Amino acid sequence: MKGITSFIVLTMLAVAGGCAGGSSPTTATNAPPMAQTSTPPTTATAAPHTTSTPRTTAASHFATDWATSPVTVKHQPKVPPVPVISGIRYAAHKDGFDRIVLDISGALPGYSAKYVTELRRDGSDEAVSIPGEAFLLIVLQGAQAHRDDGTPTVTGVHRISLAGIKAYAIVGDYEGYVSIALGVNGVRKYHVGELTDRIYIDVAV
Repeated sequence: MKGITSFIVLTMLAVAGGCAGGSSPTTATNAPPMAQTSTPPTTATAAPHTTSTPRTTAASHFATDWATSPVTVKHQPKVPPVPVISGIRYAAHKDGFDRIVLDISGALPGYSAKYVTELRRDGSDEAVSIPGEAFLLIVLQGAQAHRDDGTPTVTGVHRISLAGIKAYAIVGDYEGYVSIALGVNGVRKYHVGELTDRIYIDVAV
């Protein structure tokens, strides 16, 4: 009996020892470090700042929507040379608008357009009178309407026989700003557009 009892006790101790050995965790030694599998390096997806900036080509065509509200278009050409307004042309279009074209020598400058109640000459603030029931003022920033020797390329008040645009006038060529006023047949919708070497203004009739 004593021999049998001793055999049973030894067997139970062996089983208990085996269970104790199997309870030790083994996965901790096989798990990869967290730094290798969690957050990726932040530089892997960072994009250069310059790639988000759209490029503007000289040959692109751009036009604003038809409206009576003010318009501003920004350009920052490298100077010198300063963009020069070399000429002004105009024509009636059968699609229901009159167009005036500002020919530009060099890169296109920035510009704005808006209706005003009166016209004043840049620099002197002298009142300017031109034909028309309303006045659309276009201001070119970073441009000039004269040659390097000071002689003007465009100047004066010009009456024209169009249904929508009655006249145009150069009311400023002062410190890098050129102001051109259109005398129009009432406050009409207009839009402004540009091509490689010109800026144009269409006025609805």
